[in-house]
Amino acid sequence: MNENKIYCGDCRELASKYIEPGSVDLIFTDPPYPKKYLYLYGWLAEEAARVLKPGGFLLAYVGVYWKKQVMARLNSQLYYFWDFVIENAGNSPIMWQRKIISRHKSILAYCKDENGLPRCNVLSFWRGGGEDKRFHRWGQDESSARYYIDCFSKRGDLVVDYMLGGGTTGMICKKLNRKFIGFEIEKETFDIAKDRIEKANTLLEYDQIKLL
Repeated sequence: MNENKIYCGDCRELASKYIEPGSVDLIFTDPPYPKKYLYLYGWLAEEAARVLKPGGFLLAYVGVYWKKQVMARLNSQLYYFWDFVIENAGNSPIMWQRKIISRHKSILAYCKDENGLPRCNVLSFWRGGGEDKRFHRWGQDESSARYYIDCFSKRGDLVVDYMLGGGTTGMICKKLNRKFIGFEIEKETFDIAKDRIEKANTLLEYDQIKLL
């Protein structure tokens, strides 16, 4: 069974202590979407360039409102690969400034270099299970995380989530036999994630996605 390691604190202060350069296969993370947090995507681009292996990927959720600005920050350090679309299930937020009922979000995929490829064929559109707020106010559904982590990594790979939230990435990695490192700045949320990951069971007979 793979060991999952999570740390409570600011990822920008802790990452260099716990993650070696060129050691990560996949970053899968969900930064906050409001404009005041755009700087986190700039930091994430620099960190991904530091820690990803050749051919390694960064997959980051992004709200559609500031996607252009997010992509400009990621483009500064990494190679754009794809914009995966996740359909919202259930209630959809209204973007009143633009009079849009938002029915989707993106997972932007960027690569350390131009030679990276996912482990298998990947759907560009995924119908998610709906936002899951049981563990964090910004929580995402498990099915989307499981699908894309499975497609972009293999057993034994190291996956990192710099903004762990309620622990979805760590829980999925444990189930899928991925090594995992996560960071969460809020102590209460960290404790929730830690408990959730500890209770997750590894799927010993799990068949990975092959071709679609």
